[in-house]
Amino acid sequence: MTSKCIGNTKSEFADEYFPRPPPSSACSKPCLLANPFEKLKDANAMGEPELQETFIDIINKNDLVPGLKMGSCHLRSDSSEIDKAKQKLDAAFWRDGMVPIDNKPHWTDQLMPVEFKAWKSGSNCQDPFFDDVTVRGGVTVRKTTQRTKNFGQIISYAELVFFAQHREAVFMPIIVGRICRFLRWDHSGAVVTEAIDYYEDWEFFCDVLWRISQCSDEQLGIDPTAIRLSDSDEEFKAMDLAAAPNPDDIAHAEGPLDAPPKAPYTFKYVRDMFRESLAKEWPRYKLEVPDGETMKYFLVCKPVFCAEHLLGRGTRGYVALDCQTGRFVWLKDAWRAYYLLLEKEGDVLAKLNKAKVPNVPTVVCHGDIQDQTTLTSLVWELKNPPPSPTASGPSQQADPTRPSSSSTSSAKRKRIDEDDSGVDIPSLKGLDGADTPFREDCPLRIHKHYRLVVEEVAMPLRDVKTGEQLVFIILQCIFAHHKAATDTESPILHRDVSGGNILIYPEVLHDEASNVWSVQWSGLLADWEMSKPIADKPVGKVQGRQPERTGTWQYMSVALLSRGKSIEICDELESFLYVLIYHAARYLKSNVSDITVADYLDAFFDQYSRADDGRLICGATKRTAIETGRLMIDRDEALELKFDGPMDNLIKKLLSWFKSHRTVTLYKQPLEQGKGQQQAQARAQMPPPPRPPPDGTLKRRLNFSDDMNLPGQEPDSMFDNTEDDFEPSKKDWRDWKNVTTHFPIVRLLESYLDPELFTWPKDDKVGDRIPANYVGPPLLSGPGETKTTGSSNKRVRLQEKPVRIASAVTLPLPRSQQKSPATPTKKRVAEPKSVRFSTESEDD
Repeated sequence: MTSKCIGNTKSEFADEYFPRPPPSSACSKPCLLANPFEKLKDANAMGEPELQETFIDIINKNDLVPGLKMGSCHLRSDSSEIDKAKQKLDAAFWRDGMVPIDNKPHWTDQLMPVEFKAWKSGSNCQDPFFDDVTVRGGVTVRKTTQRTKNFGQIISYAELVFFAQHREAVFMPIIVGRICRFLRWDHSGAVVTEAIDYYEDWEFFCDVLWRISQCSDEQLGIDPTAIRLSDSDEEFKAMDLAAAPNPDDIAHAEGPLDAPPKAPYTFKYVRDMFRESLAKEWPRYKLEVPDGETMKYFLVCKPVFCAEHLLGRGTRGYVALDCQTGRFVWLKDAWRAYYLLLEKEGDVLAKLNKAKVPNVPTVVCHGDIQDQTTLTSLVWELKNPPPSPTASGPSQQADPTRPSSSSTSSAKRKRIDEDDSGVDIPSLKGLDGADTPFREDCPLRIHKHYRLVVEEVAMPLRDVKTGEQLVFIILQCIFAHHKAATDTESPILHRDVSGGNILIYPEVLHDEASNVWSVQWSGLLADWEMSKPIADKPVGKVQGRQPERTGTWQYMSVALLSRGKSIEICDELESFLYVLIYHAARYLKSNVSDITVADYLDAFFDQYSRADDGRLICGATKRTAIETGRLMIDRDEALELKFDGPMDNLIKKLLSWFKSHRTVTLYKQPLEQGKGQQQAQARAQMPPPPRPPPDGTLKRRLNFSDDMNLPGQEPDSMFDNTEDDFEPSKKDWRDWKNVTTHFPIVRLLESYLDPELFTWPKDDKVGDRIPANYVGPPLLSGPGETKTTGSSNKRVRLQEKPVRIASAVTLPLPRSQQKSPATPTKKRVAEPKSVRFSTESEDD
């Protein structure tokens, strides 16, 4: 995270983000005849409370920020609905008339958070940053416990403002004794000023404060496309009316209906979700979403989920009310990675909808939101010009003062995927005149604000009622995956099969023969933003467009987590298996205790190891399951995880198939490599073709025997097997094929759902088996270990809400800048949400 901070001079920062207003539109500037900060001459000797009180008093009494007021909010924490950690921010700026009198932060209302720290001399100084901001345009967090803690604190404040408001950016002054730094946060990182001595340089500092007062809300980072509603607005009242219980709503339990539904119908759970989102602590908004050349509007309040981390896509999901139709829809608000050849999720879904791919969301509208693009990466590029022109031409530097034009010049870049077998996508000319190579040394990523609205408001997979239903929902999503990968004009792979992206969507069905209406719970394969086209050769692999090690860490295949390879259908099918194992183990009856289940899931899904070169690789427990084809809880005691009913044999069968796939793949790998090496060596040793004689006639070659082996010698075998080689059995070869395409697994799941073949228990779901306040077992190795060990030495924790270690389509960092997924404080493992992993440690 520290590499995401870009240094800036005080003048550059002020001119860029707080420009001087035109003389005709500016209000009178306060006339200051003397230094208003005289009382803070000895600020470095003050304690934090005195420093804060004096500073706020000077700002307000001298009206240094006309139209804004600075208020203290350090005495009481905010509502737990907004801030579960109940953090105590020191102060904030508000517009006149909105300053609270209860000393609470009021995260939904404040304009700029402000943090105060007492000055401490020497190594105990609480300024988080080094003073030198000129080295490669970056600033560095000082490696002391206190400074690192302070840095984490200001990040958490910025995250809370993004969480509680609709923001493009968050500005934040931090005052440490007699110095001040201004920060501007967005979803790429932060721009940080050099330290400003507001006492010595008071005229400049007061000028900056006045400029801030002249900025619009939009200039100060507030999203103008999110219109905040008051309780007197008609849209506000419409939300209350829509949330009221309706007796015509359909209960979402599976089974026949008493009467045909009245169209258009609404499921009760959807209205309930919308009603629950209308929390009084949360403001209500009207959001605009592009629909081609027009605009549509949707009413939202509290998000159903929100990414907890600042960097990355910052995805939020809402049950929204369509202003035009009055129907409930699902609205996804995110900051998508903005690079050449990356399709918008809505465009992908539109193609799938056109191809009539079942069990995928139905697009209502979608589009990029105005010209809202992160700017921090552009500042980095300006401060770090390439040393020399590249092969494709001079690098075009972006102008951060013009987000609309700079985003088209800096974001359309040559794509090189390190983990995609070196496949290059050449830079495309003729797109807004852009031909910009990818800056591999840039630690930041460009993100563009994007909204997507789909018809289906679905339920999480944890709401399944039985193991049979779980299998059926996963089967439907596998079938959707098959259709997308085979039956469309541009076949694609999903690339993020996970428990959070397999949803339940109730459907009303009508049997014309019996004239019976019923509800069936169907699967919905959602979140296609990571998807990739499938290349023509080799079959089943994806084109090189994004880093391969992207996806949801817990559900990625062992092969993807263990070695560099292109993602294939077999990897996606293995992810479906892990979704089945996770939800079966967590919610269904089994032969082990709840705490044993919790520990096993922690080891299987959350732990990982490090290879000798520092790469994160698959954890030992998951790898063991694929190597042995069994869910071994304790190998010494031969304790194996087993389920009631057909689920046990189904999972064993699938594991045996993937075990065989691993066996055959590892057997074939050195043979194919050897074949390729021998072919290359043969080409290198082959003599050049003879030159034609001067007269133009062709003389036949008659010395082929010279290149043959001597009599009595057999030609060398292309694939020499040693005695230790393990040759796969016929069953291995057969089962290997069973997971290279969708058909065998689809047929297998269908057979297990056939009531004439298998009888499923109706009471095998027992609720969440992870105990309340569960804390995982201690790790066997310390965090400093870098070698692969027999057991995993790290965890990636499953979170209640989606946590993205990296943006799905961000470009790879140099190896020296790659980091491990962060390990949050151990607490109860929450519902199967995801940690998205890439070669970059960037949260979403």
